[in-house]
Amino acid sequence: MGEPSDETDGEAEEQEEDFDDEAWERHSRARETRRHRHEHWRRLHTYLIRSNKALQAFPVLQPWAEPLQARLAEVLEEERRAFAALVQPVPLVQAAAVRLLPEPEFTPGQEFAGLGADAAKVVQRAWRAWKHRASWSWRRLEDNDFAVSSVVRDAFGRRRKGRPETEAAFDELVTGWIREVRRQAALHGEAPRQLLAVKIPTVEKEPYEERAHDPLTQWETAVIATYQVAADWPAGTVALLVPHLVGEHLVAGATGAMPVTRLAVPDSALPVHALLQAWQPEADDEE
Repeated sequence: MGEPSDETDGEAEEQEEDFDDEAWERHSRARETRRHRHEHWRRLHTYLIRSNKALQAFPVLQPWAEPLQARLAEVLEEERRAFAALVQPVPLVQAAAVRLLPEPEFTPGQEFAGLGADAAKVVQRAWRAWKHRASWSWRRLEDNDFAVSSVVRDAFGRRRKGRPETEAAFDELVTGWIREVRRQAALHGEAPRQLLAVKIPTVEKEPYEERAHDPLTQWETAVIATYQVAADWPAGTVALLVPHLVGEHLVAGATGAMPVTRLAVPDSALPVHALLQAWQPEADDEE
């Protein structure tokens, strides 16, 4: 479910003049700190998983390496906590509620006249772009509007006639989508939490690319860091106690690279750590 980082996509050009320099500077520093913590935590975990697999192939090295592995796991947990402290749980739950919204029906109007015969298609593209971005982001719903504005901008190109009216109409649409997402999140707010086990994939080095590719989305990494209740870091597995909507979204997004299973076992008296260690993910494609 991974996607390129969208931490800077369009944000600078989308800032309004009423956002003062000092506030923007604080926002930028916080965003950069979160990004650094996130990437550092993921790199450390990738190193631990791969070194653990190498040790399994050479058992004679384990007595020497185990103290180093244990210390690395401690540092990894420290980084996980530091990253989780920079993530807000409410946007994670609301992002999970986005998937509950049906595709909106297009209602023709003069405000869309500038798009001509393509108006319905543009609305559909904008909705799907916003839904994807909002579903897999750790940010507030309002911070994903660039997905819509970029679709509208591409649709108009250099044309200006009718553009302000259309942009205002799309602002209203997004406001309505956000309002409905929050309504759905509130409706499911009292549902029981779910206990899940997740196999975390490692960061992948892309051929001919300087930057590594993370198979996890920002939302998935934030959920794993925020709701963790047990972890086997060398094995790359964690147990999460998550809100109902987050659990449903996480299970729906499970892939071969990131298996997810519900750990709730009827009448089981085993602690979470034991349940996690007993779980054997079917997929393990790491080299």
